[in-house]
Amino acid sequence: MKYAIRVTLVFSSLCFIASASFTQTTSVVAQAPAAPSAAPKFTCRASFGPAMALTLPGPAAPYSAVQESSSVQTLADGTHIAHKPMPEKIYRDSEGRTRTERAFCLGPGGTPEALVVEIRDPVSGYSYILDEQNQVAHRFAIQVRHPSDSAVRAANIVSAQAAAGVLVTGQQSQRSTMTTESLGTQTMEGVLVEGKRTTRIIPEASEDNDRPITVVSEIWRSPELQIAVLIKTNDPRNGEMTTRLTNIELSNPILSLFQPPADYKIVDETDRITLTYTQP
Repeated sequence: MKYAIRVTLVFSSLCFIASASFTQTTSVVAQAPAAPSAAPKFTCRASFGPAMALTLPGPAAPYSAVQESSSVQTLADGTHIAHKPMPEKIYRDSEGRTRTERAFCLGPGGTPEALVVEIRDPVSGYSYILDEQNQVAHRFAIQVRHPSDSAVRAANIVSAQAAAGVLVTGQQSQRSTMTTESLGTQTMEGVLVEGKRTTRIIPEASEDNDRPITVVSEIWRSPELQIAVLIKTNDPRNGEMTTRLTNIELSNPILSLFQPPADYKIVDETDRITLTYTQP
């Protein structure tokens, strides 16, 4: 009888020990939840070069506007691929100074994270690239030319045609045929513009093509501002490209827009620079 009682006590002790061990193990395993990790930073870079030479236009019609560019490419199966770069803000004063503001890089959500500002001042003979993150104005000396009025008008026309992709040179121009027709006048964004349509036909085999390629471009220019307000190009090789000015204002921008901010450090440059932006 005593033996039986002794066995029961031992068994009870073992059960108690096992229960205690299990409880202790459970308390060790339980841990607090880990803190959420911080959002990763991102870095983007872009290179910019100096304007080697600028034409001093003399008195010019001042304006400011938003330039919007877009393109649509159509694949062989009918799929459309649309590209819509971020808009650019453009300023020009009555002395021919210009300022362009454009998105430097896009963040993870597709929104602009930084802005790059380019200033060209043919009056002072300098151009600037402003680094807003580091408050540095990279300054380039430029050559300023003083052509005649007729040369200025010719240069403006050439620039507009080049932007529209309708210029050809050398041997290729001899193989292509080009016709131009007037589209009359109309008002766009509150300014009078004159339109021209240029049709360029690239003959068969001139670019390893097995049939002629037709490129059609429209340029609508403002005689007052001497700039293209709308350029549309339809090229089967690249798709449809459109560049337009919107929100045109004809008032003279303030002079400070064409100067580095007073608290910026000015660094003289002679070659291309690379701006680096890192998310704060």
